[in-house]
Amino acid sequence: MSATITLEYTVSTGHTEGDYAQIFGNGGSGDISWIEPLSAEKLSMFPGSAGNFGWGHLPWGHFRWGHGQSQRTPGWGNLPWGQFPWGHGAVTITNKQTVNECGEYKYAFGCFDEIGNPHEGTPQEVTMHIHIAPPEPPRLKKNDYDKVTGVLILNTA
Repeated sequence: MSATITLEYTVSTGHTEGDYAQIFGNGGSGDISWIEPLSAEKLSMFPGSAGNFGWGHLPWGHFRWGHGQSQRTPGWGNLPWGQFPWGHGAVTITNKQTVNECGEYKYAFGCFDEIGNPHEGTPQEVTMHIHIAPPEPPRLKKNDYDKVTGVLILNTA
């Protein structure tokens, strides 16, 4: 059995077209290995030339009404719905990883410029405790498996 993990990264400001990200991980235990990415795939931070500077952050969005500085309001660009990727004009990169064993998996997106220099700063790491349901025993039929309690209920065939 296996599990599929979906990782997402919203490209922040400070990146330019040509920059890319790669996925790094720990293989289920220990610290993240920053020597080799999990795959050679380079995820574009500006796919199809999409990128930063959404309409809320264009010059007209920096005028008084764009920030809602009058009448003590946060302004529509700074409201919660403006915090989604489209409100910032950013792109969300998605990557799927498949794991076959239980473990404490750690992942991070390493970001690089177009010639391979790493971006400064510490990438945010995400830790996931993955538990894979055990395979069905011979001559028994799996009735139920509770991931929270770890209880496996078997019935005879």
